[in-house]
Amino acid sequence: MSFKAKEKIAALLKEQKYDEIANMVLENKGNIRALRRLLHEPGTLLCWRAIEAMGVVAQRLAEQNPEAVRVILRNLLWTINEESGGIGWTAPECIGEIVYRRPDLFGDYASIIIFYADEDMLRRGVIWAAGRIAQARPDLVARYVPTLAAYLDDPDPVVRGYTLRLLGTMGEKLDIKRYTHLLEDRSTVPVYENGQLHETTVAELAGQLVQATTA
Repeated sequence: MSFKAKEKIAALLKEQKYDEIANMVLENKGNIRALRRLLHEPGTLLCWRAIEAMGVVAQRLAEQNPEAVRVILRNLLWTINEESGGIGWTAPECIGEIVYRRPDLFGDYASIIIFYADEDMLRRGVIWAAGRIAQARPDLVARYVPTLAAYLDDPDPVVRGYTLRLLGTMGEKLDIKRYTHLLEDRSTVPVYENGQLHETTVAELAGQLVQATTA
């Protein structure tokens, strides 16, 4: 991986030119490493855009070589596992984005990544990934909703917020009697949408879910 490639990809991410990044990877598969280097600062706008770019790259690459994308997916899973010597902080989000882009080819990875929801350090990413996949193929996530809904009680407000968003995507209702307190929960939740990162609150997300399912 060249430093120049990383810098060029970072510049393209700032301009949201994901197709140009995909072209770079298609021309030189080694450039995928430069893109992945930009995934190492979780929570930043640049990192979220790198996650989105991973999905675009995988989508384009799958048109030529689906197995190459499966190699990327397996490698992302490997970074999650202990034998990798580390933890793939943004691997769940990347996997979710890739499945969202081509659920017809990689939908089997939905259940695999959701399996990691019980890992505290990965839970945010896993719930986000489930919600992202549900936007394209809710059927791949439906059987896990009862289990994932339990994370409305998670001590991490971001997990609570992402769970509310997942339930909204799935058209699920919020048990008002049990979760009235969420409507008053002012804890902040970062949300990445349409290439931008903004903050909302658990209360706002809970209110949106209630409104959507009672309209």
